[in-house]
Amino acid sequence: MPPSPSSSSRPARSASVPLGIGDVTASVGDHIAHFFRGEEERFSVLDPYLQTGLQRGDRCVCVARPGTGEALCDWLTERDVDIETARQTDRLVLHPGRDTEEDMEAMVHRIDQSARDENEPVVRWAGDGEWVLDRELSVHEMLRWEALYDRTAADLRMLALCQFNLSAFHSDVMMDALRTHPYCVMGEVVVPNPFHESPEAVRKDLSETDRTVDP
Repeated sequence: MPPSPSSSSRPARSASVPLGIGDVTASVGDHIAHFFRGEEERFSVLDPYLQTGLQRGDRCVCVARPGTGEALCDWLTERDVDIETARQTDRLVLHPGRDTEEDMEAMVHRIDQSARDENEPVVRWAGDGEWVLDRELSVHEMLRWEALYDRTAADLRMLALCQFNLSAFHSDVMMDALRTHPYCVMGEVVVPNPFHESPEAVRKDLSETDRTVDP
């Protein structure tokens, strides 16, 4: 993965992790966005990302609505991944998300500490933005959470892929989601995101008014 522009650069990290998307690798601590339409586009990135992690023995955590998690398991099963064993051994953890920014932050730090305690080099985090639609957390608060995660991402023993369905949210939500991620998936490459801004600026700019979700 090429270095990000100086305005959104991160401290250099040595751990190179294959994403499962072409020959792309990333670093532990990277925070990557993927914008998609339709299930085919969703799983064309999410499936190889997690499948590669499971093949490597990485712990994989997927925050998504239950239906998305079930569809993911079906996709992986069709590709000969032993989902039952992966879930029983906590190599694959499906989670519906929490109801506050503070609870999401606490969950991430518990996972990070567990990885350190177990001497795991990386936890593969996948977050589907639609998880918020089933929680008490508003879309606006979810965006603030994304910025909060971005602020500490480089210090975590995690690699994060966050997906956003272009058919589910208004364009202003997508723009704010862009602002919180230093990198974006574009086809089979991952590129620096020129729209990335500092987490402090994003959290400051987000108003108290919840973003409206498209019907």
